[in-house]
Amino acid sequence: MRQETELQGKYVLVTGASSGIGLQIARQFLQQGARVGIHYYRNRAGAEEVAGIAQKEHSRIFQADFSKSQQVYRLWDEFLEWAGTISILVNNAGDVVAPMTLDRFSEEAWDRAFQINAKAPVILSQKAMEIMRERAWGRIINISSIGVKYGGGVSTAHYSASKAALEAVTLSLAKEGAPYSVLVNAVRAGVTNTSLHQKLGRGDLSERSKLIPLKRVADPQEIAHMVLFLASEQSSFITGGILPVAGGE
Repeated sequence: MRQETELQGKYVLVTGASSGIGLQIARQFLQQGARVGIHYYRNRAGAEEVAGIAQKEHSRIFQADFSKSQQVYRLWDEFLEWAGTISILVNNAGDVVAPMTLDRFSEEAWDRAFQINAKAPVILSQKAMEIMRERAWGRIINISSIGVKYGGGVSTAHYSASKAALEAVTLSLAKEGAPYSVLVNAVRAGVTNTSLHQKLGRGDLSERSKLIPLKRVADPQEIAHMVLFLASEQSSFITGGILPVAGGE
């Protein structure tokens, strides 16, 4: 019950909240009494599903294509017009873009991966940090990937590299936010049961799960639990952390 008291009424922005990990993060914040901005790119039905679990005034749906910086800025303006403030930012939205091996290297795909997975979170973090510093309290939580540890697969170097950049940014922002009680951390998510793997042609994760010490993949709720912990006062001495939720990997 303590977590519900802490998060009650706090304004939260969760990006990529219409499916998978982001959906579970947004859902858990709403269940704890927070007011949540639910960002989506294409899956409006998923965003509406999340919004439907709480009272109408406790959530708002926002659409933006993070491959375009102007839409990231527009999302922020629309969120701030609704909320007026922000306490917690969860940079979850990400995309593998077009899987490619080195012999099929595409500058367009590389740049798009960094735009969505690294630059867009920086834009939102910069805007959120301004408000959080004034309030002398805030949480920025970035969702990274176990791919950073292993370099990803042969066709996802651009994805892993962009997530590595996000982790580096996390460390820098943590130093900037620390004097103002703005805590910045990254959750390094392990292999998780989401639609991302279908996009990569990995419908069956049984072989991959054998490489994980716990011998299974994560449920999106398990990643969300760590995010909720980092958003709470129970994490009050944790900043600049790269925290794995990866079953032992």
